[in-house]
Amino acid sequence: MSLFYKFQYLVGMTPWERMPSLPIGAQAVALLDRDERGRTLPYGRALDLGCGAGFWSVRLAQRGWDVTGVDIVPKAVRRARKRARAAGVEGHFVTGSITALTAAGLGSGFRLVLDFGVVHGLSPAQVRAVGREVTSVTTEDATLLMYAFAPGRRGPLPRGIDRAEIERAYSGWTIIDEEAFDVTDAPRFVQKAQPRFYRLCRIRS
Repeated sequence: MSLFYKFQYLVGMTPWERMPSLPIGAQAVALLDRDERGRTLPYGRALDLGCGAGFWSVRLAQRGWDVTGVDIVPKAVRRARKRARAAGVEGHFVTGSITALTAAGLGSGFRLVLDFGVVHGLSPAQVRAVGREVTSVTTEDATLLMYAFAPGRRGPLPRGIDRAEIERAYSGWTIIDEEAFDVTDAPRFVQKAQPRFYRLCRIRS
């Protein structure tokens, strides 16, 4: 999938960057509102997996999070840094693989993790690696917000992932919320993929 995304950024075909302007964007904001309820500022560290051009990283920073974004595509990371500067917010953006967060030098202590359409495009082994890495860099009270396509054959598009695979990959977490993705005005391939949102929390030891 990394080659696919690098090519898409190279030729300027990045349809996923339209998604925040669709009803899905408001749905994602509602999920953030729900997670922040009862917390006090400053919220702490947030990690944006596959941050792309940084839309959600910037939104998190504006909401009071200390944000780190990581993406495997250098061009996307450069765009994210530019977006943060233009918005007048602080953000730390790293070029690296989400399957090797520790090696990327991101540090630890993250209380919130976003996976808005990243892990569902990886192989099962890579998904498990992400689960281990995310667990190693998060706090015991951390939350993970994820959206993912349902499993299916889609050529170069994400293969999808189901609840059972998510639970296997994040064995130290529990899914506490699940809801259908609002596909209003979304591209046809997104509508057919039956995407869902998941909210996971660390299981305290």
